[in-house]
Formats: sequence, structure tokens, C-alpha cells
Amino acid sequence: MFYNNKYLYLLLFSLIILGPGCKKWLNVNPKTEVSEQSLFQDEQGFKDALIGVYTQMGAKPLYGKEFTMAFMDVLAQNYNVGITSNKYYQPGRYNYADIATKSTIDGFWNNSYKAIANINNLLAQIDAKKQVFSRDNYQIIKGEALALRAFLHFDLLRLFGPMPVQGLNSKGIPYLKSFKMNVRPFLTLTEVIDKCIQDLTESTRLLSVDKGVYYGTSDVFRSHTRNHMNYWSATGLMARIYLYKNDQQNALIKAKEVIDAKVFPFVTSAGISGAFPSRTFTSEHLFGLYVANLQDINAELFKTAANSSVLTNTTTFINSRFEVSNGGSTDYRYLFLWKTDGTSAAKYPIKYWSDDVSLSSSSIKRIPLIRLSEMYFIAAETTPLSADKINFLNEVRSHRGIATLPLTLTTSEIETELFKEYKKEFYQEGQLFYYYKRKNMSQIEGYGTPVGTAVYVLPVPDDEIEFNNQ
Repeated sequence: MFYNNKYLYLLLFSLIILGPGCKKWLNVNPKTEVSEQSLFQDEQGFKDALIGVYTQMGAKPLYGKEFTMAFMDVLAQNYNVGITSNKYYQPGRYNYADIATKSTIDGFWNNSYKAIANINNLLAQIDAKKQVFSRDNYQIIKGEALALRAFLHFDLLRLFGPMPVQGLNSKGIPYLKSFKMNVRPFLTLTEVIDKCIQDLTESTRLLSVDKGVYYGTSDVFRSHTRNHMNYWSATGLMARIYLYKNDQQNALIKAKEVIDAKVFPFVTSAGISGAFPSRTFTSEHLFGLYVANLQDINAELFKTAANSSVLTNTTTFINSRFEVSNGGSTDYRYLFLWKTDGTSAAKYPIKYWSDDVSLSSSSIKRIPLIRLSEMYFIAAETTPLSADKINFLNEVRSHRGIATLPLTLTTSEIETELFKEYKKEFYQEGQLFYYYKRKNMSQIEGYGTPVGTAVYVLPVPDDEIEFNNQ
């Protein structure tokens, strides 16, 4: 179990290891061998602890690599990993028993719960230390921590829990709200989702003290709102969770709250090209992580034909995905986010490339985790009128350089178009697999064999099963 040994005790109370940070946001001195008492004696200690969680999340085992652009998109069959020498060959075949694959999956569980443990430690201290905070930083830090706790638990539920269509009373995962050295029960999907919503309801109440979206201020901690869990990303996460629960009414309410606020502008074609390209569409990020070594991760995963483990796909696949023969050649997601390597016709995804642009660009080194377009897709799925569904889809399409859809589409045709947009929009972001799972689709495109629980529900680590008697 993640709370059962001395290792975690030392992790929580002896060390907070912070990676290199963004000059404008993570501009705090890394601390090592910081005791709990010293860490939480002032406001800066709480800031450091929270930034430590973001840094944990941005590491390779989680959202800096495997939980987004690599392993999770391999599961969605976004890449051609059919060569046996490719390091992602086994996960591409859903061989979760493979030793290396199992280690990666265990890392999702263990590292997520370590981050949750650090969040819970912060939350256990913060109420007794209100007096050390200036301005409204108490509300901001506590609100961010609660939203992060919900975010991490929900992704664990989406990965290790059953498909929601199998019943919300099915066993999910533990939801940990305190640091205690004892066994925690596995809760049902309903119970986990309810606890996520409870945390997010309190989070949005706290974060509502400042709904501003900042691009750089004199306060380095409050700069660059999109790199924090903020009011809008917490609201957007609620929309995502309500949709997973199939609570369409509340999903629509939360998605429209973000949409109607109009505080996250759509990217333009000029913003994606030129010396400072926003290839991840940074202005649309409700929440994204700054990853200092993203250029190295990109080179490892997506560059050079000589790399037998490069993650890309065939030209036929790419042209089909973006409907190039049907007007998709003008799609920003096709036009600006793919390049050849200069030696062959093979194309490589360049969403995370940075070595070919000015390194002073504020848009690089960001990995999106919640985006504006998802709010439009949630609204399109949950609004009752067909015309409204199409209009929500068309709003995204019109900002992606492709033709709008006719208002005469049938319900089935609308669902097909929505699925197409998910496949285009979230390439290299790890979200598509969850769409397949939520819909309990019997086929994952690119994989010839029908899929079900054995594919969609990843195995819990063996030591968790043994310790927690699951």
C-alpha cells in the first residue's frame, strides 16, 4: 500500500525534491532535506510544497511523458508501434503482464498516490497556519491543493476503475483525504466521483476569490494562471467528471460556465506559426504543466527515423485522421503540427518540439491537461438540441481552419463528428483512450481485436492487492 512503509514517511516528512523551474513561475529555490516543521512554518513553505506536487506531476512517470503523450496515447493506438523492437510494442498489444509495461502502470498508481500524500500533508497543516498567509493566498493554495487531489484521483479512477457503463456501484479506487498509516478501502465509482465533486466544490469556492487569468505578474507564484489548478480548470474538471458519471445536466452547466466566461481565447493560425508558435494552443489551456525537460522528452519520443521506438504513424493514418482528402488539409492540427525529418516522406508530430523555434517563446514546455475545446465537446454531447450540438462543434472547427458542419446532421452523424474531433484534438495528450473507455467501445481503431474490460481496466499493483487485501 502507498501509505504503509518508512519510504513514504521519509518522502513526506524528510524530502521535497523540486525540479528546475520556469523563470516566471517556478522561480523558487529548490529545497532538500526540509523537515515538515520547517516547511510549513511560513507562506513560502506552503508554496514550495504545492510547487513540489506540480513538479511530481510533471515528471516522466506521470504527465510529463507516460500519462499523456506516450503510454496513454499508445493505448489509444495513436502510434504505429508494430515493430517488436519498439519499447511500446507490448502496451500497444495491451500486454499488461509484460514486466516493463507492468512497471509503467505501477508507476501511475504509486506516483499519483505519492503526490496525493503530499497534498494531504499540506492540507493537514494549512488551516492551523492561516495567520502566515498574505492577501488571499490561503484560499488560493488550499483551493489548488483540493482541486489537484480531485484531479489525480479522477485520473486514477479512469485508468484503474471499471467502465462507468458497467455500473457506478462497481469497485473503483481508494480516495485518500488524510495521511494515515493504515489500510484504505476501495470505494465505488459513485463514491469516488462524489468525493471528487466535494473537493472541487470547496476548491471553486476558495478559488473564486480571484478568477483572473494572468500571463506574468510581480508575484511569481501567482503568475501564469494556466500552470496552476485555478478556478476555471477546477470548473472544467467538474464538467469532465459529471460527463463521466453521465450527469449530463451538470456537465453542461459547468462546461458552459467556462465557455460563457470567454477568458480563454481560441488560438489563431498566426499564433501557431512564426517564430513563437503556440503548438499546444496555450491560450486555450485551462490547466497545463510546465515541464522543464520537455525538449529532451520530445527528442526521445518523436524524433528521427533511426529511433526504432519513435512514436508516429503512417502517412495514410495521418491523412485519414485529419480527413485530408475531405477538406482537412487546412486544419491547423494537421497543417502546423506535423513535419518531415528532411530525409524521407515520413511525418513526425511536432506539438512538443521546441528546438526549431525561439526559446524565448512563452508557449513552449507546456503540456495541456484541460483545454477549452473539451468544454465545447462536453457541451455538444450534453446539450439537448441537435442544432446547439452542431453549433458547439462548429465553434471549435471554425477555430481550427476547417469548414463548419451543416445543421441538418442526424444524432448519429453528430456523434460521429464529435468522435472525429476528439481524435484530432487530443493527439499526444492522452485523452482519447478515456473516450473509448467511457463509451465502452468494442473496437479501438488501429487494433484488430475487439476490446473490453481486459483492455480498459489496468491492473492494480500487486503489492497494493496484497497489503490492502483486494
